[in-house]
Amino acid sequence: MINKLLKKDDSKKRESKKNIFSFMDKFLNKKKEIHILETIYIASMLSMVCGYVDAYTYITKDGIFAYAQTGNIIFLAMNLAKGNFYGVIDYLFPILSFICGIWFAQFIKKITNGKHIMEWGYIILLINTIIFFMVGLFSKNFPNALMVSSVSFISAVHMSTFNKVEGLSYVSTLCTGNLRSASEHLFNYFFNKNKNKKEENIKSGKNGLIYLTVILSFTFGAYLGSLFTNKFGTKSVWIAAGVLMFVNSFMFFEEV
Repeated sequence: MINKLLKKDDSKKRESKKNIFSFMDKFLNKKKEIHILETIYIASMLSMVCGYVDAYTYITKDGIFAYAQTGNIIFLAMNLAKGNFYGVIDYLFPILSFICGIWFAQFIKKITNGKHIMEWGYIILLINTIIFFMVGLFSKNFPNALMVSSVSFISAVHMSTFNKVEGLSYVSTLCTGNLRSASEHLFNYFFNKNKNKKEENIKSGKNGLIYLTVILSFTFGAYLGSLFTNKFGTKSVWIAAGVLMFVNSFMFFEEV
């Protein structure tokens, strides 16, 4: 009798979980062919990590960004104008490392012919996790430019690998492009309504919300990064490593 009740309770929990995810999938108009790497769950968590780490490196590495190369280029130019060539080198290394990361990712895509994307995603997140752990462990023993460059390299590979959310192109490491896309879709939803194209209007609204979710996740990550870095110092990057481990586990169990 007790076993029957327990089994019934477990089935209700599974059904409840299924209903929640099916509701979210229906809201997002999610199709079965969308890869696990492209789901809003993964995109949000990865964007949060990117915001977190950029805040971390900015605070602990004298204003150098790991992901936001636009910021690094601006600071490089400012240091160049001041004649501070040591400052130029500090910002130049992460930029060059980012370029090498993009080239590396493109080379991998070329030799694999776009296959084994799931396995590649696992590997990238694992390497990313290890680098975060090493940065937290040896942060005080190596120059800032070198430590940030290692993160910039893997961030470029990360950006090339995780570049779709619910079928839409996005960037997990930045907000400008995502903000533009969110603004365009929401404009179409609110101001370009067409009674004959109701489905397109609804789709524009949903797409705008997807981009906003990614942006808010990045913002929340930057907030947490600032909060925990100021409180725990260089080892606070291990929190980001923990989130990536969770994402990797989530992806694995979703695929099983």
